[in-house]
This record gives sequence, C-alpha cells and structure tokens, in this order.
Amino acid sequence: MSERQEARDVVMLTVKVKITGTNGEPVPEYLLNTLYASDLHFEPDIRRSRIMPDGTVEIDVTKRPYMLHCRLNIPLYGNIWVMAHNQGRGYTTDAVDFVSEALETYLYEAERLGKGIELSVYAKGHLDAAYEYKTLSEKGIDRDYCRLKALSHAIFAAEAALFEASKARLARNPRPDMLLGCNAFKYSGDNLYARYFTELFNFATLPFYYYQVVPEEGVFDYGRRDEILEWCEKNGIKAKGHPLWFGHGGVNPKWMFGKSFDELSRFAKEFIRKTVTRYRGRIDIWDSVNEPHDWANCFEFSQEQLMEMTRICCETVRESNPDAISVINVCLPFAEYVAGKFVCYGPVFERPVSPLTFFERAVEKGVDFDVVGVQMYFPARDMVAISRILDEYARFGKPVHITEMGVPGGPARGERDNVETAEPQSQIGLTKGVWHAPWDEHVQANWAEQFYTMAAARPEIKALTWWDFADPGFMKTSPFLFEDNVPREMYFRLKELKKVIMGK
Repeated sequence: MSERQEARDVVMLTVKVKITGTNGEPVPEYLLNTLYASDLHFEPDIRRSRIMPDGTVEIDVTKRPYMLHCRLNIPLYGNIWVMAHNQGRGYTTDAVDFVSEALETYLYEAERLGKGIELSVYAKGHLDAAYEYKTLSEKGIDRDYCRLKALSHAIFAAEAALFEASKARLARNPRPDMLLGCNAFKYSGDNLYARYFTELFNFATLPFYYYQVVPEEGVFDYGRRDEILEWCEKNGIKAKGHPLWFGHGGVNPKWMFGKSFDELSRFAKEFIRKTVTRYRGRIDIWDSVNEPHDWANCFEFSQEQLMEMTRICCETVRESNPDAISVINVCLPFAEYVAGKFVCYGPVFERPVSPLTFFERAVEKGVDFDVVGVQMYFPARDMVAISRILDEYARFGKPVHITEMGVPGGPARGERDNVETAEPQSQIGLTKGVWHAPWDEHVQANWAEQFYTMAAARPEIKALTWWDFADPGFMKTSPFLFEDNVPREMYFRLKELKKVIMGK
C-alpha cells in the first residue's frame, strides 16, 4: 500500500487546541500557525490547521496517540517550540488546552528526571515556583499570566534536573574515548586558530565538497585536504572526511547538473573509491552521505533514488576501506519541515521524509552503515526535548555522532534577531529562537555546557562536533573564535568541561 493510500485510509481526528498568552487572549497568529501534531516518536503529521474566529486552532490529526508542538513566547525564558505529551502517553481526545497540558508535561519531566538525585537549590527553586504559580492560576489569581510563569519555571526545573542527572552520570562514567571536534576548514598555518584548536580538540572534520575537489569533470584536487590532514596528524588529531555525497545546490560544480541519476551515481562511486582509498589508514571516518532525506535534493531525485544513492555510497565506502566508519548524516532532527511540507532544494513530495523515517527505511533495506549522524544546530527547543529526540536516534542500536552543531553567540554585528521575521522555510530560520535570555557569549557558553554534559553522559554518543571554529560560521556567530581569532567565552567553558568529560 502506498503512503498516499495509507493517508487516505487513516481516520482524521479534528482537534480543537486552545493556546492563550499572559492576558488570556489567543497568542499571536504567527505562533498559532506553528502548531503541529506528531506521534510519540516525534514523527510529524503534515500540518492541516485553521485558526477559528475565537482564536482556537483546529488541526487535523492522523496519529493516535499524538503529541503537540507549538512555538511560544515564555516569560523569563524565551521563544522556543514547546511540547505537550500527556506524561509520555500522548492524547486521543479532540480538545486540548495547550498551555495547561504543556505545564503538566514539564512538571512530569522535572519529577521524572530528578528521581534518585539530590537536586540543587536552583532546580528545587524553579520546581517549587512552578507548582506555586500553578496553584495561583487555579485559584484565579492572574490566571493566564501565572500559568505561563508556571510553565516557564517547569521548563527551567526539568532542564536543571536533566543537567544535574547528566553531571552525576558523567562523574561516575567519564568518557576518555570521546571525540571532541570541530570542522577545521579555516586552518591556515601556525597561528592562534591552530593553537586554540589543538588545545581543545582531538577530532577534526575536513572538507571534501565536490566543488572544491572536482571543480572540473575528471580533475581531482586534494591539495587543501592534504594540507589540513598533515597538520592534524602532526598534532594527534583524528580526521573525518565530509561529505562523500551531498545534494545541496551550493556545493556541487556546474558540470554535474543536467546529468542523469545513473551518471551521477557512477561518478559518486568513482569519487568515493578514489578518495577513500587514497586516505585509507589516515582518514577512516566518513560522512558517506549528507542530508539524504529529501531536505537537500538539488538533482531532483525520487525518494527511491535518494535511498539508492545512500546504499551506493555506503557500499562503496565499505568496499574501498573495510575498516572505515561510515556515517549517514542528517539535519533538522525534529523534522518540522515535514509538518510544513517544504524542503531546501528539489521537489516537495506528497509526503516529505523525516530523518528518523529515513533511518528506519535504511535499516529495513539493509543499507550498510555504522553510525547515526545527527546535526544539532539550535533547534529552538529546550534541553529536555533535545534529550527525548536523541532517545529516538539511539533506538537504531548504532553509535551516534553529533556531526554538526552550533548556537549563536549573539546577533551578528549590525543586526538584531527577531523570531517574528525569521524565514521559517530555511535551516537557519528554523533555528531562530531564544533560550533562557537573548543570545550572547554567556548564554551560548551555558547552552554548550548543558548540551555537551547531557550528550557526553549518553554512552551511545561517541563524537561531538561543533560547526565552525572561527567567524563567520554557517550560523554566523556560533564559532568559538571571532574573525580576529580571539576566543568567545564558550571556548574556555568547554576547555574546562573537557577535563570532566575525559575524567582528567
């Protein structure tokens, strides 16, 4: 049965969702329009919603039980996607008061994550505040404002419980084998960049984009890669190659366009054989394919062809170097783009494929890969939601690498961040949000400390790679260094945290 037929056979449930702000009125329309439903494994429904005259959102749901996700402006916290999942059981009803249910969700998470540990004054204070504001709201004392304040404190409490539980696990089980890394694309000799990089990292990602290596058909140029690799080897840094296939319009040379799938797959085989064989024993970790779910598909392959290209790339890596570690690397791990039914490049299929669905299909089809690679640019989510989505990527029973990540160190010079004007149909647009306070070096360092601690405490996560090391970055102000190679606060925070992670 086709997915389209399955969709027709699903009995739709129309759910009325109430989402109110601090004044008891519906939140602004730009927030109401973000509401979507997913199953309990975060697989989104395509958004079919309508804002009614009274501000209620009617949304058609195909999954049961379902959970809900919506952007909210949260007092004293920021602007993020908030989840409501009914204590992990999901919903089957046709009406939900989103803010009330989100509050119950995060109170449940705080209690769940805090079991068995002595919470800090910080965590306990937030949890006590959440319950008190909830009680005040229920008594009708500034009801809507107190309810959102309760939600804010519940999210802070749940994040704190997660962070403190992770610190305790990491103290018991340090990770001396953890690969801590960054891309080294801007290495340029013996300077501050090189010094700071080698003092912090034991892992580096090297660029193998086609437009750099094969700018003209049949002409291969590995010079820049050799230069960076020699520096890595001199400094005891393990190298990874990225990527062996990437269907993004900005990284492929003009000569590739207009060729058929068969022609491009033959070229991919040739490139991988030549490249992986050349570096065998020197580079043994490869992003065999990058973003192969239909997010980046500039050659307009069918979904079947995208999976076939993935199989070809992974098999060719294995044939070229049986000892290589083969990574399938995905982006946008929560797959909000599926709910919005849009992609970065290429056709929008009737049903876009989420990263999790892509991995499920790859495993079902026997694709030979070793590592689940997950990009984690700020997903405009709290740490508890991030931890829950990492649970989903762990269920494939393979090691997990965080292959790319970044959060802002503040707005770029001359710019102001505005979540209302963020382009929602872009990878960077989907990362727009505020976590705890407007982004600056302190907030960035706090996020990095919490994320690295939580991730390092998870035994399935074997590598953590930040993107980029020096400004300007893919996410403009996310790098560790400014353009003059002066470090941001995050550099020093991770340098100290590294000792904890490694158990030194």
